[in-house]
Amino acid sequence: METSQLTREVSNNNGSNVRVMHHIDRVNLYDFGYEKSGSANGDPQLYATYLNRVLNGDLVEEPYKGFTDEEKKDRVRQIKELEKDIKGKEEANAKVEEEIKLKEKDIDKYRKDLLQIRESRNRNKEKLKGENFSFPKFTLNLFILAMLSVYLFFFYVSATYKALYVDFEGVASAIAAGEGTGSIMPGPYELSQALQYNYLLFVVPFVFYAFGWAFHILLELKSKAKMVFLSMLIAVTFTVDFLLAMIISNNTESAKALMGLPAVHWSSSPSFYIILFLGFLVYVIWSILLDSLIREWDKREITNNLKRIIKHLQGDIQVLTDKLEDVSFPKAQIANYREDLNTVMYGNLKRYVDQFSSGWIAYLSPANMKDVKEECLQLKKEFEDKHEIRSGTVKVVAKRAER
Repeated sequence: METSQLTREVSNNNGSNVRVMHHIDRVNLYDFGYEKSGSANGDPQLYATYLNRVLNGDLVEEPYKGFTDEEKKDRVRQIKELEKDIKGKEEANAKVEEEIKLKEKDIDKYRKDLLQIRESRNRNKEKLKGENFSFPKFTLNLFILAMLSVYLFFFYVSATYKALYVDFEGVASAIAAGEGTGSIMPGPYELSQALQYNYLLFVVPFVFYAFGWAFHILLELKSKAKMVFLSMLIAVTFTVDFLLAMIISNNTESAKALMGLPAVHWSSSPSFYIILFLGFLVYVIWSILLDSLIREWDKREITNNLKRIIKHLQGDIQVLTDKLEDVSFPKAQIANYREDLNTVMYGNLKRYVDQFSSGWIAYLSPANMKDVKEECLQLKKEFEDKHEIRSGTVKVVAKRAER
């Protein structure tokens, strides 16, 4: 007789795990039945116990087709390796899933912000007009701002050139020819002359563009000193324009005096005020338009930025989802390996019961054991009826953990 062991854990009625040890005996069932019947004088209760062992696969015929002990050890080793691998993957998956949950919460938050913005605008029509991006308004602002930018560029190149590089003969010739003081806007030849005198004159307009940009930045300040800074910036710009207009006017009047024509003080000269307002007022309008253009664009960007953030978070979630390890395959392998371990035998259960019972009943042949024999035969019949054991039925005893 060869004996092997199989251990499994089952849950009892209290919910705790109980370790159960199975002893698998590989025997000649007839001889084994005769021997055990003799040692127990055919005890019917013990007979019923052995029948259950045959049913459970703990008592099998010697030509047994189950796994060897070495094969089972190898399966146990493989199961442990797979369980270790699954544990590592599940821990990594748990961290990734936590990150995904955090990003999903962020997405929900930004979606609520978008919804609140839309609901708020829908409730208040005036707010809807003030906060919604207007493409026509933005386009008109952009067009006018572009035209004024070109104007200011040429204006300040011309004004600076005429203020710093005076050609009295040219001014006098223009006056003598009846052309007045000439246009404040430079002609093509004047631009080439300005570049010839000093190419840095072409940088001067960008100083005033910087003043306009600073005007927008100061308007966005939350500081209480915002109005002070704005007043100082406007005062500085006005002073520069004032000086340019005064110098150009003085140069023109000086040229008149050289020709013997009557000259007037700059404060009484119409050209002074024309130059001043063509520069300063246009600069102020340009600054206001720039601020309006940026604010109009920001209205569009409020919702667009929220949408971009949501899209970026969704991309992050997709990347994290791709990092999740699939543990279904190794779990299926473990289930298969455990089934291999729990597979006890393949055989004809009816034949096994008959072989064992034949040996058991053979010992009960004497007349004085007739009653015990009848009781054992009745037990055998009830056992076969209860478990539906029929001749020719092949019983596969397997998957102990599922029973």
